[in-house]
This record gives sequence, C-alpha cells and structure tokens, in this order.
Amino acid sequence: MLKIDQTLYNFLVDSRSTLGTAIFSIGSFLGNWQFIVLAMIVIITFLILQKKLKFIAPLLLAVLSSEAITFLGKWYFQRPRPVSSVFWETGWSFPSGHATIAVAFYGFLAFILLQLKPRFKTSLVYTILFLVIVLIGFSRLYLGAHYLSDVLVGYLVGLFGLSLGVVWTGKRV
Repeated sequence: MLKIDQTLYNFLVDSRSTLGTAIFSIGSFLGNWQFIVLAMIVIITFLILQKKLKFIAPLLLAVLSSEAITFLGKWYFQRPRPVSSVFWETGWSFPSGHATIAVAFYGFLAFILLQLKPRFKTSLVYTILFLVIVLIGFSRLYLGAHYLSDVLVGYLVGLFGLSLGVVWTGKRV
C-alpha cells in the first residue's frame, strides 16, 4: 500500500494546476471542521424547529465517535504528512480527518433527508452527497495533505461512525 500511496502522491503533485488547486481547495473546505461545526449548528437548529429531536443525538454520535477514533488513530500511528502539501497542515496524516468527517457528517445528512422527505429523489440525494464525499477525499490527495491510505481508512472510520448513528435511530436504510 505504501508504494501505491507514494506513486499516486507523486502523480498528483506533478499534475497540479492553478485551476485544479482552486477547485480542490473548495472541496477541502467542505470537510474543514469549522465548516462542519457551522453546518451542524444550522442542521441541529433546523431539527429543533421541526421538532425532529430524535436525529440530534445520533448525528452527534456519528460525527463525534468518528472524530474520536480518528484522533486516537493519529495519536497511535503518528504518520507524517506528505511534504509537498499546497497548504501548511499540522498534525499527523493517518487517518484523514476530512475523509472521516465527510462520510460521517454528509452520510448522516443524507440519512436525515431521506427520513424527513421520503418522496425526495433518493438517488439524487445519495448521488450529490456521495460526490461531495468523494470530492473532499480526492481534494486531500490532490492538495498533497494526505496519502490514499489515509483517505480510505478515514472513509472507513466515518462509515463506522455513520453506522453507529443510524443504528441508534432504530431506522432502516
């Protein structure tokens, strides 16, 4: 896996462009903790106003459990970040917090939307939010903040947290 990580990393570093960096910087922003916290405040406020309180604790469980596991993984593995990142990044690389939060948060957002609006086009919701998740993960690769294995494991950690949140609701997917 390390060879694949390095090969893809080198390819993406060599392929960077001004336009690509601008586009993928936006993608990365959608996974920043500051943006996610603001989005969660908006969503939780909406859920309170709609009297859909049953989704708040599972949303928090999905996101916070994922972030806790990511924090522990970074502390345990202490994998250095790639050296040619577009932006200055602090902390350890493995697993990717952006990839983790993308799956946990946007995945649970899709779950909430599908529960609240069952007639809403399921495939449209899943497609848009899936593309946001992929965009965030790929942006971290393109910008040189992570290796492929960081992002893939981040996705798995986020999926675990998302699963915990969904199971807590007692709803079927």
